[in-house]
Order: sequence, then C-alpha cells, then structure tokens
Amino acid sequence: MNNIKYSICSNPDCIPVIHSNWYPPIAVQEKNPQYAQLLMPDLASAASEMTTVHTYLYQSWTIENDYETIRCVIKRLAAVEQHHYAIIGQLIALLGGEPECRSTMNNSYWCGNMINYSCDLRTLLSNNAKSECFAAQAYAEQSQEIKDPCVSKMLARLSLDEELHVQIFNDFLQQI
Repeated sequence: MNNIKYSICSNPDCIPVIHSNWYPPIAVQEKNPQYAQLLMPDLASAASEMTTVHTYLYQSWTIENDYETIRCVIKRLAAVEQHHYAIIGQLIALLGGEPECRSTMNNSYWCGNMINYSCDLRTLLSNNAKSECFAAQAYAEQSQEIKDPCVSKMLARLSLDEELHVQIFNDFLQQI
C-alpha cells in the first residue's frame, strides 16, 4: 500500500485526471483517409472514447455514496474522455474521414450494449484499469504508425492521460 499515489480518502478535486503536459493543437499536415480509418475504432467502438464516456457516467450515477471520492473522480474522468472523444472526432474530420458513431468493423454502429454495466466496485475498477491500459497502448502504437507529426503528437499526448487513469484505477483498487 506504500506505493499508492491516489487515495480514496483524498478530496476528489485534488486528484489530477489529466497529465500535466499541454495538448498539442488539433491539426493534420494533410488529409489522409487511411489515417482517419485507423482512428475510427477510437471514436465509437466497444473499446472507444464514446463507450468510456458512457461507462463512466453510468458508474458515477450508481457507485454508492460510501465511495464518494471514487464516484467523483470517475465523473471527472468522464469529462476528460469526452474531450478525447471530441479530439478524435475532429482529427478524423480533418483527415478527410466521416466521424460517425460506428466502428470500421462490419459498419457496426455504437449502441448502449457496449457499456459494461457492472455495479461491483472491484469489478468496475479492474475493468476500467484494463480498458485504460488498452487505450494507452493503442494510442502509443497509433502514434508510431501514423506518420503525420501533428496527429502522432496528439495520440502520444492522449496516451499519457490514459496511463494516468490506469494508475488512478489501480490505486483505488488496492484500497477497497
């Protein structure tokens, strides 16, 4: 427990939910529909910013009052994920894509059954940490794959937020 940085006994407003580095401008060097397609799953698939926003909102409504810090931090994280959602949508549009609420796989459109509705606190914290880890890795890999420096810098920056979220959820998990 000595390696815990974020305590569930803290004031939830004192726990940082975004990395300290500035976000680069939302820009692209040039249109590239292939890059836009690479970002589509980040926007609105089962493992996407849209799913994460809705999952965190649901959790912020249903977590018991005994865990007010966790509930409040998750609500703040939903706002960060909504910002990520907006960034990805804008990048897709700037790259010449259509930022629709669908995945590129089978043209499956986003729907509410993509949300994990678990109300068990240990389960949801564990699932959140895993999905944030997946997002951090995906953004880091995409930042290497996409050769547009503007897009690459933004994806690397988003990965930093997701890594912070992993640490928050893992710290919370250790304390319950």
